[in-house]
Amino acid sequence: MYHPNQYEWLAFIDYEPGAYFRHPTAYALLTYEKPEITIYSRSNVPVLNYDTIWPSTTALLADDNVFFDRSWTQRTPQRDSESILAHTALDWPPRMVADRCTNEKRAYALLIHNLEDLNQSAETKGNLESMAAALTANGYNVQEFVFDPATGEKRPYLDLSSPKGTGIYQLINYINIHVDFNDCCEEIIVYLTGETSIAKTAYREEVSLDIPFAYAGKDRSRKPELKFYPEDLAAIFDELKTCHLNFIIDTNNAEGFSGDLLRIPNTESVLSACQNNEYTYSSAVETLGDGTFEDAYGIEQGEKGSEFTSSVVKALIEAAKNRSTDTHPETAASLAKAAFESVKLFDISYHGGKTNPSLRGRTMDSGCPCGVDKQLTRY
Repeated sequence: MYHPNQYEWLAFIDYEPGAYFRHPTAYALLTYEKPEITIYSRSNVPVLNYDTIWPSTTALLADDNVFFDRSWTQRTPQRDSESILAHTALDWPPRMVADRCTNEKRAYALLIHNLEDLNQSAETKGNLESMAAALTANGYNVQEFVFDPATGEKRPYLDLSSPKGTGIYQLINYINIHVDFNDCCEEIIVYLTGETSIAKTAYREEVSLDIPFAYAGKDRSRKPELKFYPEDLAAIFDELKTCHLNFIIDTNNAEGFSGDLLRIPNTESVLSACQNNEYTYSSAVETLGDGTFEDAYGIEQGEKGSEFTSSVVKALIEAAKNRSTDTHPETAASLAKAAFESVKLFDISYHGGKTNPSLRGRTMDSGCPCGVDKQLTRY
């Protein structure tokens, strides 16, 4: 909160234009009567009288009062075709691709975010809506969760920031329904987006999702914090019996989730938008190099949300076009691989050298009863 006691000019400085979750910014105040500049380091777009000055990143970048100086959006792409082709998925295909029950037709999707006021982030809402539609088109059952306990209203995504941890309890309840060994070959895609923090603890950098209540872990074994760690996700999803659990992460510092998630025996792959200390960018960025490079899949072509997620959605939509309604849903691993290739083609922040997405598979034995080492059947 800042309450001026004299006339002042406010200048907003964005050090990573186009990034739409928390990232380095500054507020500069210039006093009127006795000229003096004060600068405050911040990480968000300013709020004036409880309303955001720009409702979205698109509106911010399109404002006539905004000017750029040495911005990455003014540079030409930093990646050539050779470097893009050389950028491949790690440990691919995953070990679990060979573990499959030919009778299994079930496929599920869970969409998760942690924004307390989702309506103030048009890009994140666009991400969730687009992913829900694209996964549904591929035959995936997008799980609905209670949004308003008073009315019973449900939405096709889970809010981890729900008061008193109700979002976490809903997630645990969902897992409890899928813990039977008959669920061993279900296809499951988990899409995660939202606000993260990164901090150095001991010998490594730890990423966490921000939550508005203190959480002590599933077994309450640590000091409560306003953080939900990748290991907390792993502890919850570890109960699943499927060997085809796949994660798509679109947050700042997204790669920080991969290590813990890949330790889950049933995780097949993790697709992340960027590395630690990198940011995820809005689809509002349409050109690079002062217009010399155009976004191949831009807003006019139907892009919305983030560059990363919109590229994933494009791949899912293309996959759905080739699918007959009476066939099995496409495997989650193949969709993840197609999404990764789509990100390399259509994510303008990747071409601008701002993000380094990765797709990592798990090569260890999943212990699936339908695995190639066992050749058993559940029926």
